[in-house]
Amino acid sequence: MSGMHLSREFFELIKAIGESKSKQEEDRIIAREVMTLKKKLESGGDKSISATPIPGVPGSGGSGNTLNTNKKKAKEFLVRVLYVEMLGHDGSFGYIKGVELAASQSIVHKRTGYLLCSCCLSPEHEFRFMLINQMQRDLVSSNLLE
Repeated sequence: MSGMHLSREFFELIKAIGESKSKQEEDRIIAREVMTLKKKLESGGDKSISATPIPGVPGSGGSGNTLNTNKKKAKEFLVRVLYVEMLGHDGSFGYIKGVELAASQSIVHKRTGYLLCSCCLSPEHEFRFMLINQMQRDLVSSNLLE
């Protein structure tokens, strides 16, 4: 069974890759996963991992429970993007979501965003400037958990 922090889909993905008989089969599984992740990350839009709902604006984050669920899903999707990258495939479509999650107020989500960015962004990548700005904001913040 899957761990309590992993969805059944992610557990099945890892299992399928582990049980693949050839590199070609693994590549097909990863290609299918990349397409799924692209759809999920794009369909969620910015509201899926938005840091704060805007009062009075419908669909800008909704209730706190929905927001946390969407952030949890976004966090898992970024872990899956990292897994895709670790297997040697392109996961650059998820980099901006990693930077966005690094700007989250939740330490767990922030940590996941920073993890993806530190592992995947090259020193010359254009998103490094946004990440550095976020790090500077985090360092001067009076909230130690933010």
